[in-house]
Amino acid sequence: MALSLAKKPNATAKVGLYHPATKEPLGALIIAGPDHEATKGWTREINDRRARRDYRGDPDAEFKEAMCRRTIGWEGVKDVDTGGDVPFDAKLLPDLYAQDWFALQVLAALGDEGFFFRE
Repeated sequence: MALSLAKKPNATAKVGLYHPATKEPLGALIIAGPDHEATKGWTREINDRRARRDYRGDPDAEFKEAMCRRTIGWEGVKDVDTGGDVPFDAKLLPDLYAQDWFALQVLAALGDEGFFFRE
């Protein structure tokens, strides 16, 4: 049975980032939703790790690793020197998520109920 009121979650969603002091827009991250293969792969991997007897979890590190894995792109990110677009590079994500203001903005957006149901 399909209900006309039911809405499928988007495969991805965008999180706008803002300078922590000036609130100037800095671009947007593209985050994989719960049904995206990047998220499913991460979930399988972390569940396998947690099932090992010798695993010692670190919730903060797991969050940052999960967000690095679920961040699959960005747009509107500019080079401060040239003003040109910065191509997405997943290798930069651990350093970005290590900054509290960055991680907290993403966490706040993801904590918004219905985030992946937006148009």
